[in-house]
Amino acid sequence: MVTRAIVGSARAATIFIVVTFLVYSSIVGALIYQGFNAARDRAESSVTAAAKAVKINTGWIVEVARQALRQMDVALGPDVEPDTPATLTSVRAALEGLPSTAKAYIVTADGQTLYTTDPDAPNIDVRDREYFTRPASGQQFFTSSLLTSRINGSPIFTFSRRLEREGIFIGVAIISFDAALLGELLDSLDLGAGSTLAILRSDGMLVARYPPVDGPVDLSQHVLFQDHLPNSNAGTYISESPVDGEKRFIGYQTLPEAELIAIASMGYSEALERFWRRVRVFLAIVIPSILALAACAFWVISLLRRDVVKNEKLEASFEANKMLFREIHHRVKNNMQAMQALVGMQKLSPEVETNFKLRLAAMATVHEHMYNYDKYAALDAPAFIASVTENIFKAHGSPARLNLDVDQIPISHDQATSLAMLINEVVTNSLKYAIIDKSNAEIRICLKLLTEDTAELIIADNGPGFDPNTGHSGMGTKIIKGMVMQLHGSHTYDFKAGTSFSLRFPVG
Repeated sequence: MVTRAIVGSARAATIFIVVTFLVYSSIVGALIYQGFNAARDRAESSVTAAAKAVKINTGWIVEVARQALRQMDVALGPDVEPDTPATLTSVRAALEGLPSTAKAYIVTADGQTLYTTDPDAPNIDVRDREYFTRPASGQQFFTSSLLTSRINGSPIFTFSRRLEREGIFIGVAIISFDAALLGELLDSLDLGAGSTLAILRSDGMLVARYPPVDGPVDLSQHVLFQDHLPNSNAGTYISESPVDGEKRFIGYQTLPEAELIAIASMGYSEALERFWRRVRVFLAIVIPSILALAACAFWVISLLRRDVVKNEKLEASFEANKMLFREIHHRVKNNMQAMQALVGMQKLSPEVETNFKLRLAAMATVHEHMYNYDKYAALDAPAFIASVTENIFKAHGSPARLNLDVDQIPISHDQATSLAMLINEVVTNSLKYAIIDKSNAEIRICLKLLTEDTAELIIADNGPGFDPNTGHSGMGTKIIKGMVMQLHGSHTYDFKAGTSFSLRFPVG
């Protein structure tokens, strides 16, 4: 038996270690997962805010370019004359507010540069460029894709406007921007290493990007255009860049009126690096803790094995004491029954003999319950009260109906005898004085919890009632008052509909 107990304790401890490890690991995993999601949410919030900033700046660039091109058109006047200083001055005035790197050109229908703000620009034929051909074919305003400048080889993008007089195409006004202007905005956003900003056309062509790329890039088959833009005009996603293959968090915002898309991205690994650094620090603390917990658990196993024998000895002693306890209550009950028999041998009046026997029976009931149910600290109120009242009704041979409404309240060992004696006296009074010659006689006993530690006992009959101050003041009344004091309670009588005895007393 000892060996089985040791093995069982060791097995239980091992199960405890495994379960604890699994729970601990689950908690750690949940924390890491929650932290990972929080890091992703922060990255998505950052690229969303950055994309909004790119959208605002792009909208400003487009609007300024539109206004400048319109003013350049107006500055030419109705009669376009080449190399007019006043016209050149008006054109330069139209460019106020644009970035210093912006360059303006007016190219005639035959490809000649009429005006330019770039003193180093050679007279290059640009009629093969889309920013010329599209306005020449009738489009009023056009945004180019990313281009490589024929002047200095830098990445640029342009806005162009169709020029016409009396419905006849006379040339194109052009403003070019260096794609590097997105670099200043990227530095101010502080997205970290591996981040990028970009502007796309609605047809998927790259307009500008920083860090820069060489030549035009068509993104129309990219996941942004295939999956995200059809569903939402703004949002975030994670994808590998078609330009450099890097995985990034990407935020996008559309500019429908300009048919452009603002893009901001943050390097995936860079965005989560801070999170993984925290995870490494966290695990550096958690893993030693788990090992320490395992060591403590094995130490507990050794203590369990050492204490099993002591526990079995205590259990044996407990069983012996329990048997002794039951034997004591059995003997007390037998003594009470013997006293009842002695009372029956005396020449007493029937009423006195019955009263003595019932009082002894009430006390014997307490010990019988303790013997039968092993109730050391508390007795079950419904069964206990039913046993007490059953003896009283048998002794009186009463035809009265008994109605019990008793909650499952534990009755302490110290209160049991006093409560049994009190119930005996009150019910006996009801049977003796309240239901004489009454065919519908009824006695109701109700025991309810009023609060967590206070109960109320009500014993009521439907008899004529009596005044306890003037009527009956014999031994029974004295016993009732004495039992109320032992229960540390308070009692009252009510005679509105028969006699009702109420007792409030502490329980627990």
